[in-house]
Amino acid sequence: MSESVEDLGETLRTAGVVDTHYHVGPELIVRRYDVKALADVAAPFGATLVLKNHTYPTTPLAALARRRFDANFFGGVVLNRFVGGLNPQAIEGAVSGNRAKVDDPADDPSPIVVWMPTVHAKSHIDTHGFGFDPNWSGCCSHGASGPGPEDVSQPSPEEPVIAFNEDDGTPVPELLATLEAIVRHGCILATGHLHANEVRRLVPLALDMGVKRVIITHPHYPSILLSDEDQRKLTRRPEVFVEHCFAIHTQDGVPLEQFAQAIRTTGPEQVLLSTDFGQVTSDPFPDGTIRYAAALRGLLGESLSDADFLAMFCDNGRRALSLTD
Repeated sequence: MSESVEDLGETLRTAGVVDTHYHVGPELIVRRYDVKALADVAAPFGATLVLKNHTYPTTPLAALARRRFDANFFGGVVLNRFVGGLNPQAIEGAVSGNRAKVDDPADDPSPIVVWMPTVHAKSHIDTHGFGFDPNWSGCCSHGASGPGPEDVSQPSPEEPVIAFNEDDGTPVPELLATLEAIVRHGCILATGHLHANEVRRLVPLALDMGVKRVIITHPHYPSILLSDEDQRKLTRRPEVFVEHCFAIHTQDGVPLEQFAQAIRTTGPEQVLLSTDFGQVTSDPFPDGTIRYAAALRGLLGESLSDADFLAMFCDNGRRALSLTD
C-alpha cells in the first residue's frame, strides 16, 4: 500500500473507518467538536465513531446524531466519579439514553461501550498527580482563552475509583455489580486507564462473568503500561481486542514503533487503530486518521497485507462492536 495521502484517504473512506475512541464536547475542558460539528465531517466520510466523554454518558448524543444528522455514531459511559464511579446505575442511565427514537420505548440495539475509570482511576492519579491533563484542553497553546489546570473542577487526588483491593487483588463488590450490569445490557467493556496489573485481572474476570466483548484501551499509556506479551496472551480469546490510539503518540510521546512492535507480537486480527482525538490541538477528522495510517504503514512495511492493515482501521472495529454478528 504505497499510495499517496489522497489515495490512502479514499481507500479508508471506501473501506469504512471505525474509530472506537473519539472525544466530543462539551466537557470540563474545551474540545474541538460538539456532536453536530463532528457529524458534519464524519458522516460524509462514511465513518463509524464511538463518542467518548470523561464526565457524562454520550449515548444520547450518539442517538441524536444517528436520528438527525445521518451519522453512524455510538455512545457509552466512562465510570469516573462524575457518574458515581463503579456504579451499575450509571450503565442503566447510559442505556436509557441510547434510543434514537425518543417516542419509541423499544430497546435500541446500537452498541454501548462502558469504560472503566479514566481520570479517576487510581493508577492515573498515582502516575500523573491529577485527573484531567491540561494538555488535553489545548490550554498551553490557547493561553488565556482556554482553561488552565487550576480551572478544571475535579475531585481531589485522594478519591480515586478503586476496582481491586490493594491487599489481595480481589475485585471490590462495586466492580462485580458493574460487570453484572454490563452483561445484563450486552454492553462492551473497555479497560480505561486501569494499570496493567488490574487489566490482567479484569479481562478474564469479565469474560468469565459473561461479558461478550472487551477492548483493552491504549495499553502504552503511562498509567497502564501493559506489555506486548500480556497483550498477546489476553487476545488469545477472540472476544478481546487491543486498541492503539494515535493520541498516545501525538500527546504522550510514545513512539509509533512501539505500536508497530505490539502489532507484530499480537498479530493484526484483534487490533483496533483509533485516534483518541477530539482535542483542540489534534488533527481534525478525517485528517488524523489518514496521517496515522500513513505513518504506521511506513513502519509496518510489508509485514502485513493491505487487507490486514485496513482491517485494523475498519473491519476489526465492526467485529469489536458486534456490528457484523
